[in-house]
Amino acid sequence: METGAHKYRAFVTAVDTGSFAAAAQAMDYSISSVSRMVADLEAECGLSLLERGHAGVIPTTDGNLLLPHARQVLAECDRFTQAANDIAGVEAGTVRIGTFSSVATYWLPPVLREFSSLHPAIDFELLMGDYNEIESWIHDGRVDLGFLREPACLDFARVPVVGDRLVAVVPRGHRKAKARKFPVKDFEREPFIALERDGDTEGAALLQEHGIQVAPAYSIWDDYAIMAMIESGLGLALLPLLIMRRNPFDVVPIPLDVPADRTVWAVWEQGRALSSAAAAFVELVRERAECA
Repeated sequence: METGAHKYRAFVTAVDTGSFAAAAQAMDYSISSVSRMVADLEAECGLSLLERGHAGVIPTTDGNLLLPHARQVLAECDRFTQAANDIAGVEAGTVRIGTFSSVATYWLPPVLREFSSLHPAIDFELLMGDYNEIESWIHDGRVDLGFLREPACLDFARVPVVGDRLVAVVPRGHRKAKARKFPVKDFEREPFIALERDGDTEGAALLQEHGIQVAPAYSIWDDYAIMAMIESGLGLALLPLLIMRRNPFDVVPIPLDVPADRTVWAVWEQGRALSSAAAAFVELVRERAECA
């Protein structure tokens, strides 16, 4: 039976995945069922929510206005289901996590493996995004918790997870490749490759703090693409040391001559009770944290 919640989920999933086909796969429905549920929701609202095209679907202006409300409805439905499971003593459900690439690649997998061995009935949904997206997902209830650098929102509950630092990354044949420290002023002398998405430039604040002005020769969000470009001699970059673990490229990380330490935090909404599954995961994160 298709309830209102199913229709909201079809709408939201179609937006998030970009097509009815991908939404159908994510929801384990047929494409026609997802399309029909969205059409039924549009009929009930008296509004067009999605623009359909050969490339997929995108929300209309009205769809964008209603999308946050649909997410809130689904978040409440999920919390109701989880609360019912908690009361019944059923350790099941899904923990939804917002994260970025270095944590998802190099810190999170062994923690997920350990948690799954202890709680095999609990599933995970990982959403990859930038810091602004992850904060938004936490606020909207799209995820139970997220991993961030220093969160902009002071109302978040948080646990320090892992220490990290920004390092200069140069090709192996670079004149500074064997240096013990890399002078930040040298970034003004060579092409700079910025790790950037939606205007959030990794390392830009650090350079500005020390009066270093750089105009990026390239701006890209993918860490590995940046390392490949550095290997090819296209420029230098500032990258988190965490992403350099098991680095497959012929590049060298060098500590900076200025403080560049930072902390990665596990973060969740302060006033919103975590499900028993999410709370158990946070507790394991506390135990496995690599920094005080």
